[in-house]
Amino acid sequence: MTGNGRVVETELRVRYSETDRMGIVYHGAYVSWFEVARTEYCRAAGFPYRRMEDSGLLILVTRVECVYRRPARYDDRVLVRARVTELASRGLAFAYDVLDENGRRLADGASRHVFADVKGRPARAPEEVLEVLERFRGA
Repeated sequence: MTGNGRVVETELRVRYSETDRMGIVYHGAYVSWFEVARTEYCRAAGFPYRRMEDSGLLILVTRVECVYRRPARYDDRVLVRARVTELASRGLAFAYDVLDENGRRLADGASRHVFADVKGRPARAPEEVLEVLERFRGA
């Protein structure tokens, strides 16, 4: 993963339900793994999703990209790396790398998000949230 910013790593093991008939991880599973990694990033930063949502702040996905490089299979251990690439009062963006246990890249991707209120309307994130994420990010 290139670029600046703290990286949070999350280890997962491929579940049978994430594979297709050929025993290869179904493409949609990678987007779910991005979500797990993004959630763990916020938890590691000290502002877990639940705390944000309880305070009335939602993070809505507006865009997801994934480039598939090589397959993962049932019971493989994978490492998903996440980092914040952009942070602003109205939203943020993440980059992801999915690696096998030998460090080979299986996929990489990105997601963009907008902060919203509980009714789903775009909103500015409270300064507290931005400060915590910016400090953790290390930018």
